[in-house]
Amino acid sequence: MLSSIGRAAVRRVVAPGPQSTNSAFRSVWHLQHVGSFHHPKGSSALDKSYFSLGRAYATATKAAPKSKKTTTKSAKPKNPVVKKAAKKPVKKTATKKKKKAVKKLKSKSVGRPRKILTEEDKKKAVVKALKAQALAIPKKLPFTAWMVFNAEDARANPVSVANGGPRSADAANRYKSMSPAELEHYNHIANQNKVANEVAFKQWVESHTPEQIRSANNARKQLRKKDPLHTWTPIPDDRMPKQPTTPYFFFVKEKHASGDMKGIKFTDIGRLVAKEWAALPPSDRKIYENQGAADKQRYVQEFKTVFHRDPDFVTNAKAK
Repeated sequence: MLSSIGRAAVRRVVAPGPQSTNSAFRSVWHLQHVGSFHHPKGSSALDKSYFSLGRAYATATKAAPKSKKTTTKSAKPKNPVVKKAAKKPVKKTATKKKKKAVKKLKSKSVGRPRKILTEEDKKKAVVKALKAQALAIPKKLPFTAWMVFNAEDARANPVSVANGGPRSADAANRYKSMSPAELEHYNHIANQNKVANEVAFKQWVESHTPEQIRSANNARKQLRKKDPLHTWTPIPDDRMPKQPTTPYFFFVKEKHASGDMKGIKFTDIGRLVAKEWAALPPSDRKIYENQGAADKQRYVQEFKTVFHRDPDFVTNAKAK
């Protein structure tokens, strides 16, 4: 049997509560020595109690391990599925049509009232338009001896000379008293200018189309009546088809070629030929009419070749 001291030691060892390992072993060691000192025969019992206490202590210490601090980590889901936010229905904003900028009407500046054209003003406007259509013929070089001398003297003496008269009057006197050698010199220059004028004029005509020259000649024909103060000569053009000859003109040509009108005045010839034409039998007149029809057909073909269209009288006849 254990002594009271041993039992107290055992109770301390077995008693619940946290004890350190060193204090437990000291208590057991003290129990062994005390028990063996008072009860030498009870050493085996103490040894057994020692080992049982050791096992109990071991199980007790193992049964209650120190609680480790565990930090709970929130487990993150693998590959989290991110839900796409539902698209909000976009409100269609009605495109506002831009208002067209209204142009401000400019206030008309009050100017001079329009001039009411008189009949004379209208005629002048017509003449001006015809002049533009008539084409301006290039200026020619002086083509006579006097013209050459006068132009030369004008360049040398632009201002009026002595003797109180104009320059041209003095030049005319000097031209009259000119020696034959001097006159030959100016004639030679004039002849050269003639040739140069012909070449230049031909080049100028050919720089225009046949239609332009035809239109210019028509305008010049009208200007001879509307503007008689100026000479509006027709522009010669070798490209133009020759006008058709009438049956009456073929008859007149034949009369002149026969020699029957020799020595008769020109005015009398016209009256005499007109009477003979009026008294001509239809069978004889038919000869001249056929000649006129053939020449008219010739003109139509040449006109088409040059202008690439029918003459006006053919177009008008087809329209009827």
